[in-house]
Amino acid sequence: MSPSVVFQIVNTIVLPAWLILIFFPNKHWKTPVIYTFAATMSVVYAIYVIQGFGDLDMESFSKLEGIKAMFTSDEAVVTGWVHYLVFDLLVGHWILKQSQKENINHFLIIPCLLLCFMFGPVGYLLYFIIKTAKTKKLG
Repeated sequence: MSPSVVFQIVNTIVLPAWLILIFFPNKHWKTPVIYTFAATMSVVYAIYVIQGFGDLDMESFSKLEGIKAMFTSDEAVVTGWVHYLVFDLLVGHWILKQSQKENINHFLIIPCLLLCFMFGPVGYLLYFIIKTAKTKKLG
């Protein structure tokens, strides 16, 4: 399967997971479904990592030029993209669970989830600000 097709598949797979976080936050089946989406995409990631492992130069991780060079192939870009998708989804799920523990209104969390989906750390930052303002604690 070409990297372009895999890119389209993982982008399609991740959308229902985010919709579940936004529209079905209290369903008991939410967590296993989210973890299944993340695990499925993690398999795709693992396949790409294993296929590209022979080309991996550990020194590349210590220099910006090395990181740029690693992402010159479509396979490497898809690998990185899947990495982002999986981790953003897991952070979004974590945000939702933490907000429920802190009894933060879900309507305040929806923008955090949307930002986490699109801009990862910005969604976490907004959640951190909301949680800190609501609970008056950093931890």
